[in-house]
Amino acid sequence: MRLNTRKHSVSAWALGLAIFLNPITPAGARHIVFDPWNYRQNILTAVRSLTEVNQQISQLRNEAQTLLKMDLNLTKMTSTISPELSRTLGEIKTLMDSANAIAMNVRQTDAAMRQLFPQEFNASLTSDAITRQAKARWRQTLSAYKRSASLQAKVSENATTDATLLSILMSRSRSSIGNLQATQTGNELTALGVKQSLQLQQMMAAQYRAETFERARRMAAEEEGRVRFNGFLGAKRAYTPGG
Repeated sequence: MRLNTRKHSVSAWALGLAIFLNPITPAGARHIVFDPWNYRQNILTAVRSLTEVNQQISQLRNEAQTLLKMDLNLTKMTSTISPELSRTLGEIKTLMDSANAIAMNVRQTDAAMRQLFPQEFNASLTSDAITRQAKARWRQTLSAYKRSASLQAKVSENATTDATLLSILMSRSRSSIGNLQATQTGNELTALGVKQSLQLQQMMAAQYRAETFERARRMAAEEEGRVRFNGFLGAKRAYTPGG
């Protein structure tokens, strides 16, 4: 009896040792294996993906800035000095056409010169006719000088206005936010310079016209006096002693 009991005890101990040394693995269980090489490749792939994303974000940011600059470059100025320039030139033209002076065009100038300053003076004209012609030449010369004086005064007045416009344009040039505004400001600065050049040319033309009429009037008066004097003498010869 004791022998059997001892045999059973030894058998139980052997079975327990076998289970401890070789545990039973449940059906369907898997072993977890760590692969360093695969882990390294996954990390590198993640880093490359993150780098590509950052590059795409940077590219999109640059494109957005480019679009913003393009939008600024297309921004127009909110005001212009063109109406002021047009108004000034219109006033200059009005002065050129006023003062009862001969119009500044070739056809009317040629006709007036032929009428007021003929190639030859008729010695048989009466004193009244000579006086009327002289007054007509004097009136035209006076009108030409009045026109010149008015233009000189207007150009002088415009200098103050032009200085204000120039200050405005320079301020716009400094504060322009895009190429279009800078170009428009440059164009208006050029237009201001052209306007000043045009009004100076017209003022000089009016002044030269007045001086031309004055010289022609003096020459006409001298020639008319010579013709009248010769007509007064006629064919008679002056008295000479012993003649």
